[in-house]
Formats: sequence, structure tokens, C-alpha cells
Amino acid sequence: MASVFKRKGEKRWTIAYFDHEGRRREKASGTTDKRLAERIASDLSDRVLERTRGLVDPVAERLAAERTRPLSQHFDDYERHLDHLQRNPRHVEGTLAYLTKAAEALDWRTLGNIDAGKLAGYLSEQAEKRGTSARTYNANVVAWRAFGRWCVRTNRLASDPLATLSRRNTDSDRRRVRRDVLPEELARIIAEGERSPTVTVAKSVKGKPVQTRMTCPERAWAYRIAAGTGFRAAEVASLTPEAFDLDDDGPTVTVEAGYSKRRRRDTQPIRPDLAAMLGPWLASKPEGEPVCPLPTGKAGALLRADVEAARARWIDEAPTAGERAKREASDFLRATDSRGRVIDFHALRVHFISRVVEAGANVKEAMELARHSDPKLTLKTYAKVGLHSLAGVLDRMDSPDPAPEQGAGVLLATGTDNHAPAGPDNTPQNPPQSERGKATGKLRPGAAGRDEGRSGWVGDDAPKPLRYTDLRETARANAGQSESTPHRTRTCNPLIKSQLLYRLS
Repeated sequence: MASVFKRKGEKRWTIAYFDHEGRRREKASGTTDKRLAERIASDLSDRVLERTRGLVDPVAERLAAERTRPLSQHFDDYERHLDHLQRNPRHVEGTLAYLTKAAEALDWRTLGNIDAGKLAGYLSEQAEKRGTSARTYNANVVAWRAFGRWCVRTNRLASDPLATLSRRNTDSDRRRVRRDVLPEELARIIAEGERSPTVTVAKSVKGKPVQTRMTCPERAWAYRIAAGTGFRAAEVASLTPEAFDLDDDGPTVTVEAGYSKRRRRDTQPIRPDLAAMLGPWLASKPEGEPVCPLPTGKAGALLRADVEAARARWIDEAPTAGERAKREASDFLRATDSRGRVIDFHALRVHFISRVVEAGANVKEAMELARHSDPKLTLKTYAKVGLHSLAGVLDRMDSPDPAPEQGAGVLLATGTDNHAPAGPDNTPQNPPQSERGKATGKLRPGAAGRDEGRSGWVGDDAPKPLRYTDLRETARANAGQSESTPHRTRTCNPLIKSQLLYRLS
């Protein structure tokens, strides 16, 4: 039985009761009215009694309690969950930013407030107002749907209220498309990175472009490693001399799970020529120290600066004014080409995957070397195939069967016995196969249905082509044989008794 009491110095009543396990509990009534506090205590006692007798589902009771908890508490629990999964800190921070921003804008206080329709309307409004891309829209959708599924798995929600929330098509609204770095371009970019340990980088400060000098003497080697392994900038920056196994049997480079995007220890094979170049360079590197200490978040700016410097040098090397004008109009070594595609550090990963596909790797091999779990991401987004590669594929194809020697308008003899229709004198144009077999003609194995007669015969007795003019003359000759067959070439149908219908048939 529940009771109410007041503590010394307090104005509100407190409820004392025993739960379904027999433990004494206290709960604030939140009211100074004793009668109201007693009614609350009575209701609480009734719920405990119903649960003791099995009339209340504890799962439903917990779900009801979770739906009334502040949404911020669920966000904190979800953040701890992502940390336990060792998600990338930037990914965790971005995910929580998407969740909290939308929840505050929509004034969602509890899980019960979450609504897929309202969230979709808010995201669409933001995309229209701020001009954000479909990719940003989808990032919000992915964050919220992952949170909804986690709430269902942890028994915070009975069903996912965001299951109907769908993503947009990013192909129709891609704002940043990376292009393939051609091997000729890569060679000049690496050479430019080796010329000086410092590079002039353009960045924006308070909306104004500013030129600054940045020192990174090992960036050329970072370009080589990224183009030869497909590693991302953070993965390249984490490599130490111990990560390289340059054994002649199979040289590899290993990225530890803490730095890999998919949080796995990835061992990537590399080409022997790249391993031969890395050997002398790594010999002077201290153990346990990064061999390519790229500045955090600045790898793309470094590469673009080297791309622009390499392009300027390439244009200056033009021997004539006409050649210079041609090079200036070209997309070669252009950081952003005429189609809006850009070169950044991640474009080196595009270069690696494109070379893998061009080398003839099958889907499984390309997906494993790209370290993707979805082959569509490998082949649709990263692999860039040029027209010269497509032409090379066509060159490697088997040539089709040669064209038939017969001219246009030639019809081959058909029928169950391969006979041509009879000529004007009712003699077959081609003898039966049995008679041809007695002559010099022979069957060529596997040639049936080819150009030299559909029966596979070759030689002087091969079926002769039936020309349209011969067929027309045969039809005219047959039409004049009898008055009972007026102007027709088909067999009479005795079932048709009417002369009118017979003529029309």
C-alpha cells in the first residue's frame, strides 16, 4: 500500500511504496495538494499490483518509459555506442551534429516526437533555402535512420519511425566530382612535389583568398604511395616504416585498424617497381615515426598547389605560341577541368582504382583492392574509364563472322528438305540432299546454318541462292497453269466452299 508524507522543510508530498519485487521506493508527487498526492499514490500502487500479477507487460512498460525520456539523453547514449564501436571521431561528431541540429529545429524533446514526414520536410526546406546538395541531404537521412534502427535494437522504440525516410538521387545533383589523374599528369605532379620542400597554398580567411607557404618535404612520396595503394590521406599519414613489407615474393603495405576508414587492419599488395623505389627511401626513416607526415586536413590543398604549379610549368615549356595557346585551352593538369571535375588528394585513389580496372581485374578483385564492401561503389563511382580504354577492349574482342558473299536481295533456300521452289518447268532448282550427297559435295562439321548453305554443304553442289526475281517469275508461271487457281501461289483450301471467299483467300 502506498502512502504520502512530507519531509521537514518541504512543501510537496512524497510517495512511499513497494515495487513488484518488494523493495521500498520513494517518488516525488510534484504537488502540495495531499488529496491529489494520495490519488497519484493509489494509481502507482495499482500499477505495481497489476505488474505483480502479470497483467502488465514489462517490455511495453519500459518502452513507454523510454519514449518519455529526454531526447538529449538518448543522443548521449548513442554517442557512447559509436565510441564503443571505435567509429572515426569526425564521423561521430558529424553524426551527432546532424541529429541535434534537426531535433532543435523541429523542437523534438522525446522519442515520441520523431516523425519521418516532418524530418523530410525540414531537410527539403533547408536544401532549398541553403542550396545544399543531395549528398548533404542524404547524410542527414543516413544519420537519423541509423539512430532509429539503434533505438529499435536497444528496446527504446517498438518500431522504427524513420523507416519510410528515403534518400535522394545523388547522380542528378553531384556538386563535387573527382576526375582520374592520368599517369602523365601524376608524373609531373610528383616531380613538382620533389622540387621544393615548401609550396604556396591558397586558402580562404574570413571569405578572402590568402596565399600562404606550407612545408611538407615528403609530399611527393605521399603521392606515390596513394597512387600505388589507393590509401586515403589519413591512412598515408599514419604509415610508419614497420607498415612496409618489401619482400620480393609479395611486397605489401599495412594500415592499422585505428586509421583505416572501415576500422580493419588492411594489408594492401603493391607493385614490385614501387617497392624497389620505397626501399632506399625507407632505410633512412626512424622506426615508429610517420614517413609522410601530411598536415591534417591540408593534403588536398598541397596536391592542388602542386597541380597548379605543374600546369604552369608545362604551359611555359611550350615551344611555340600556337602550342602554348593549345595547352592553355587543354584540361591537362587543370585542378578543375571544363566539366567541373576536380583533382584533390582523394583523386589519387580514383587513379589507383581506374588503373586496376584498366588492367583487366574482375569485379571481386577490383572491389578487394579498393577495400570496398559494395562493388557498385568501386565500378560506378571510382573507376573512370576513358574512350581509349574502351577502344582497347573492342580491339581485344574476337572478330565477328565474315559477311556473306551473296549480294543484297538474295534469299537462301529453305524448307524441310532444303529445296528451292520449282522453276517454270516444274524442275527443282537444287537437287535433294540425298542426291547431292552422291555427288562431290560433302558436309562440313559445325558449318550448319552458316553462309555457305544452311545444310552445311560445300562444293559445286552447295545450295544455290534464291533470288527475288526468280521467285517472282516462278509465281507468275504457277499462276497461269489453271483457271481454278487465279493469281495465287498458295495451296487450295478445300474447306472453303464459297467461290467468293475462295477468291479472296
